Amino acid sequence: MRNKGYTIFELLVVIALSLIVGAAFYTFYNTVIKENISKSTIAKQEQDSFILANEVVKDLSTIGFGVDADRLIIKDGTACDLDGTNNRFLTYCSSQKQLAYLSLAGSEDQYAGCWGFIDRTGKLNTYIVNDNNTIPLSYSYLNKQCPPNAGKYIRLNTSKKLLENAFTYDPNNPDPSKRNSYAFYIGKNTYPNDPKIIPSDFKVIYSLDDKNLPRECAPGTYNLQKTIGTSSLPSPVISCVLDFQVKYVKTDNTVSTSITNLNELSAIKLCMIVQVGGRQSVPDNPHNYSQAGGCDQFNYSNNDWRYYRWAVIEQVIPLMNIR
Repeated sequence: MRNKGYTIFELLVVIALSLIVGAAFYTFYNTVIKENISKSTIAKQEQDSFILANEVVKDLSTIGFGVDADRLIIKDGTACDLDGTNNRFLTYCSSQKQLAYLSLAGSEDQYAGCWGFIDRTGKLNTYIVNDNNTIPLSYSYLNKQCPPNAGKYIRLNTSKKLLENAFTYDPNNPDPSKRNSYAFYIGKNTYPNDPKIIPSDFKVIYSLDDKNLPRECAPGTYNLQKTIGTSSLPSPVISCVLDFQVKYVKTDNTVSTSITNLNELSAIKLCMIVQVGGRQSVPDNPHNYSQAGGCDQFNYSNNDWRYYRWAVIEQVIPLMNIR
């Protein structure tokens, strides 16, 4: 009759089986956890990309803000910089992938974007009154407060013609002679009287540059950078950008690379491809722009790009300041 209990061999077999099962369970658990963390990280990075892109969209929505009617001229919008004759306030250069435009909200002054209507008493009102409601201008559009003390402004009439390229508005001493006109804050900047002179303090340029890229950026990507005026240095806005395009949206909703009549222009379309996360171990088929969206299809010619995730951004931005 056999004694009750287990032999050493049986115990070793049980321990070995337990270790195998435990290792398998740990591997499975660890894989699931890592996959969930990876998905969460990618989702966060993708969300961050769209947040940064949304800041660019907000910025581009101010194109033409405060610009007088004589400078709201566009011939074809295809040059690589603004000039005093053909493309005075907006142009996109496809060869350099560079966007240039004018906006009084583009300067780095903390009150840039302040504007209002001067009433018959000379008071600057940052609100409009219509039959339905009262809408504060500083909250309904740019959400910019005007300075509490005296500051320098330009004046436009109701047809957006330039009345005065610099005057000082003092909230404590309003001037009735300035009545029935729009005022836009310019601070210490300069706004020329001559419509053929580009007010360089309010020129904004978005361009691509591959200098000082973060290490995690894929080869062939760029920093999307912003330059304000002619005296400031470019500052990166979004890193690891693979593509940057701007198209013109006409009033009939067609998308074009050029525009010949300002009255035909209603919006611009921003097209961007931005890297999400670092290099992956498994290749993927990257997404492209929608076929009928108007953006030029991007050529993923570099096979290395298949090892990265990409966020594709297509955004129509109404131009509310060109009428």
